[in-house]
Amino acid sequence: MSNRSREFDAEAVRRLWDRAAEPYTAGQTSGLDHYRYAFFGPAQVAICGDVRGLKLLDVGCGSGYFAREMASRGAMVTGIDISPRMIELARRLESESPLGIEYQVADAAELAGLLPAGSFDMATSCVALHDMPRVERVFGAVREVLRFDARFVVSITHPCTDTPFRQWECEDSGRKRWLCIDRYFDREVQEFRWLRWPEEFTTRALHAPLEDWFGWILQAGFVVRGFHEPRPSEEALRQQPDLEDATRVPYYVVFDLVRAGG
Repeated sequence: MSNRSREFDAEAVRRLWDRAAEPYTAGQTSGLDHYRYAFFGPAQVAICGDVRGLKLLDVGCGSGYFAREMASRGAMVTGIDISPRMIELARRLESESPLGIEYQVADAAELAGLLPAGSFDMATSCVALHDMPRVERVFGAVREVLRFDARFVVSITHPCTDTPFRQWECEDSGRKRWLCIDRYFDREVQEFRWLRWPEEFTTRALHAPLEDWFGWILQAGFVVRGFHEPRPSEEALRQQPDLEDATRVPYYVVFDLVRAGG
């Protein structure tokens, strides 16, 4: 099956993440996902800043990693995800360590009517939007549930390095020399096999150039407040030396957006 013909609609995404939910969550809670815990997660938390007292929507929350980060810092959090199984696991973690988070099964592109307009002070999404088949509609839907001048802090894998062709060339010792990338301008669905997790699973995500992402953001009525390409901290490198490659090329982008208009 070619990349362009891969099924990528709401129902396909729901099925894939329902199947992935158990091993994905187990990998996170075991600390296997140290890129999230030591690198891009803390970077996005820092960009969010002080969230105390804010009514916050976490979009594509999965089993609740970023929702918990925000709630532990004083936000009143609602997390939404298209996968019922992910939400079930998020609720289980909430019951074990309550932070007052409300979780709902929802397609982020279809928030109209589900959540009141202008009802949130802030929204976040941690490395999830590229997994959604209608990104432009997601931006528009999130804008509608935010109050005027509210922020939407979004991280995605970096389109410049997470390309349809991507391969590190290595020395005989195994040390990475340089990253080879190609087909940056292709717009297509990529399939990812997660091999080093408690159980192998497959997901799909959309690759699109940055031009498309900025277009979706601006057309939805957001203003770009900040654009960040995080790198691992010195402390993270001491704890996880294999993050060294992420100091040389950008792996993630964080958009800091503000809802414009009335």
